[in-house]
Amino acid sequence: MNKRIVVENLRSAYNVGNIIRTADALWWGVIFVGYTARPDHKEVKKTSLWAELTIPTMDFEHLSDALTFMQTHGLIIAAEITENSIPLTDIHDKIKNFTLGAELYVIVGNEVTGVETETLEKADIISHIPMLGIKESLNVGQAAALFMRELQWL
Repeated sequence: MNKRIVVENLRSAYNVGNIIRTADALWWGVIFVGYTARPDHKEVKKTSLWAELTIPTMDFEHLSDALTFMQTHGLIIAAEITENSIPLTDIHDKIKNFTLGAELYVIVGNEVTGVETETLEKADIISHIPMLGIKESLNVGQAAALFMRELQWL
């Protein structure tokens, strides 16, 4: 299964660079959507440490175009806390029935507003990271890293 982390409307170029560096470490591709900083941005380069030159990337200016592409090619997982989201620790049971060889897309969203409603409506699975402390979420870079690592061996 080909795997890509999708960065949807991220505000911080540093977070984007962090995600790119993790994607390189685990050999995931990255898809840039909306106003997310691109690999040529100074702050992205600073935190990705040239990993932006080694991983496969795709770029979509419009969310609707990205969603159409992903729906056509594979399984969409939105990383978000909702009433219907499933814990990341339980996700393997949901994924096992999907076509082998299909692409896997994990979408992480804006640091403040999260994954867009349009994306949540079109996602095959919505999943969250179970939190044991008082905080409800992690930094988007750390959340992306946990999703990529958990799904690495599919």
